Amino acid sequence: MPRTPSAVKALRVSERRRLRNRSVRSALRTYVKKARTSVAAGEIEEATDFAKTAVSQLDKAAGKGVIHSNQAARRKSRLMHQLALARSAAQKAAAAEEPKAVPARGRTRAATRAAVASEVADQPRRGRAAAATTTGTRATATSTTRTRATPVRATTARKTAPAQEDAQPKPRQTRTRKTSTD
Repeated sequence: MPRTPSAVKALRVSERRRLRNRSVRSALRTYVKKARTSVAAGEIEEATDFAKTAVSQLDKAAGKGVIHSNQAARRKSRLMHQLALARSAAQKAAAAEEPKAVPARGRTRAATRAAVASEVADQPRRGRAAAATTTGTRATATSTTRTRATPVRATTARKTAPAQEDAQPKPRQTRTRKTSTD
């Protein structure tokens, strides 16, 4: 038991805070559990709403000091990761149900190349390859994961000096060593 008056008061204050924090922690567990169960059930829209509420409550609890801010961040991260996995699984399931486009029979090589080129052109450029197209260089694939920017060579012929018909080649300069004579 505490002996000094300040220790007695600190005990009373900590007891009050413990009781108040207990109800907040219980509410947090409820919000997070609702979000997780709706994610597990595959109800993405409902899970998004529950996750939004849970994130808000976790932030409030961390702001009041009921839980540590790192704990709030960790729990939010895990919850949002589960929600993202559920969303991607739902999108993959929806994509699997859609019938795929069957290519036309007898397509020529040129038509196939043109179709592939148009698909590539529609995709956004990323990384060094995007910078290479704007700075006058082209991306050269050195492996499947890395690209290297190389300068684009000019297609015109190099300019040469006009030919001088009577020009003599310059004599080659040689180095002579000075020797001392005694």
